Amino acid sequence: MTRREPPAPPAVERREDDFVTQVRRYKLITPLFGGGVDPQVADPVTVVRATEVRGHLRFWWRATRGGQFDGSLKAMRAAEEKIWGSAGGTDKPGPSKVAIVMSQVKSGTTVRDVEISTRNGPQRVELGHPSSPYSYVAFPLRSERGKPAGILRDGVEFTLTLRFPATCAVSVEAAVWAWETFGGIGARTRRGFGALQCVEIQTGDERREMPPPNPQKVEGIVREGLNTHVATGKWPSAVPYLVRDFLISQKNGAANSDAAWQYLFRRLKNFRQARHDNDRGQPFGRSKWPEPDAIRDITGESATKHSRRRLTFNKFPRAKFGLPIIFQFKDIDIRPNDPGQTTLQGKESDRLSSPLILRPIACENNRAVGLAAILNGPTDPPGGLILTGAFGERPVDSRLLPLEANQIEPLHGVTDVLQAFLDYLK
Repeated sequence: MTRREPPAPPAVERREDDFVTQVRRYKLITPLFGGGVDPQVADPVTVVRATEVRGHLRFWWRATRGGQFDGSLKAMRAAEEKIWGSAGGTDKPGPSKVAIVMSQVKSGTTVRDVEISTRNGPQRVELGHPSSPYSYVAFPLRSERGKPAGILRDGVEFTLTLRFPATCAVSVEAAVWAWETFGGIGARTRRGFGALQCVEIQTGDERREMPPPNPQKVEGIVREGLNTHVATGKWPSAVPYLVRDFLISQKNGAANSDAAWQYLFRRLKNFRQARHDNDRGQPFGRSKWPEPDAIRDITGESATKHSRRRLTFNKFPRAKFGLPIIFQFKDIDIRPNDPGQTTLQGKESDRLSSPLILRPIACENNRAVGLAAILNGPTDPPGGLILTGAFGERPVDSRLLPLEANQIEPLHGVTDVLQAFLDYLK
């Protein structure tokens, strides 16, 4: 009897249609802030990096799909690592299932300053200069103490190729949609830098141009995307996430993306820096917010002119816009009895990202609208808030009672400071 070899197992063939390959072409409609190896500096060689995009997509996956796990951070993290990868280790899924390749990167042009009008005619100032129209959002670029002025890059474009298993399509598409709609590239994207516009998508042999929408249809498009991509359920307590509440300003469209963007951050500036009129009837008097008087009370320092308090409670509601906040009384040379520099920060972590997102969305005919949204999640850092300065540190609070909110003019009685800003923006 002749012994025969067992039949060979059938060849395992990975079908190409089990994977999705998308090529997406983007351009930035606002300047790129940083994004390189060094803080606040765009990389001169690799302006946009695949690792940076992967980090953004991981964040927006959590913000859209993290509600599927009944509030379990462990379960959410396990699902995240299966899609987006993890560091090597026992029982770890390893590399990401999503391959990301950058190509055809147009690095754009360097922007160092901006022209302003003065009594002596046009003058150019650095982007972060107090006279710059961008100073409120570009203040980190200001030159000081030997640090040169920072720069931005304008006109950046790039092509992004994504390849992922078809079983991950819902998760990847949700992350990409949220990144395109609410996020961006580089630093300070929540204040509108590096805002994206997708201009073309190719999936397989199908290539589609992505024409900008009509301004009046943007709200419906964003709402449809939220309903499609944001999971319903309970998010882990420490994870920021999108909700189905947002605001579109200038619904008929601003002249261009820059105009829509400037409108947003100027409104934020006016809201956060609201002041009473001074003795001359000019809007440069004392703040309508409680923090300055609270700092004077905590430090025991006050110029005679400001010894009488306008608001009598020591609260720091503007902490809700992100941390740290550095308070510097600008007239310290004139009124030397006022407090020195103090910093509002978290007790266990000095930073807390702002939950407020402001950015323009490109529309047809080169017009644009403004998008404002709030990420749900923790609005106070772990361990609470502290005020630090030469006096040491003191625990403080940002939460307002209704009676206190009624006394802060910009809030109109609304205890939720972020919601009050959206109401102001309408």
